[in-house]
Amino acid sequence: MTVLVVVLQISFNVQTAKHVQSTAEGWAVLIGFSGTNFAELSIYIALFFLVPLMEELIYRGLLQHAFFKHSRFGLDLLLPSILFALPHFSSLPSLLDIFVFTTSGIIFAGLTRYTKSIYPSYAVHVINNIVATLPFLLTFLHRVFG
Repeated sequence: MTVLVVVLQISFNVQTAKHVQSTAEGWAVLIGFSGTNFAELSIYIALFFLVPLMEELIYRGLLQHAFFKHSRFGLDLLLPSILFALPHFSSLPSLLDIFVFTTSGIIFAGLTRYTKSIYPSYAVHVINNIVATLPFLLTFLHRVFG
């Protein structure tokens, strides 16, 4: 099941990546000002592993499980997903931005609900972040290793 969700999430991400610019532009600016390879590598490690861990703990672990555990009408999926989407906007979001990030949150929340664990959603989230920033990562690796 987790493999299927990873494939679907990657497909979804690839289909919409060219339209969702706010987060990618924000990371590009941050990476561009990092100054050193070590600083840039630290940003990638944080983006790939630490940020998804914190988001999963907050939005799926705390909000979905603690506050909306027994909610009706799918509020345990929808409300944390909307809250998850909000910090991903660096400017006024388009409807597509809202759709993409909220849908990603719903996918992560659905996986958490289905498996009763945040580990699978964390894994999908890490893979999603790697795929979403792959052009930046490949450019960095090419610059470092020639």
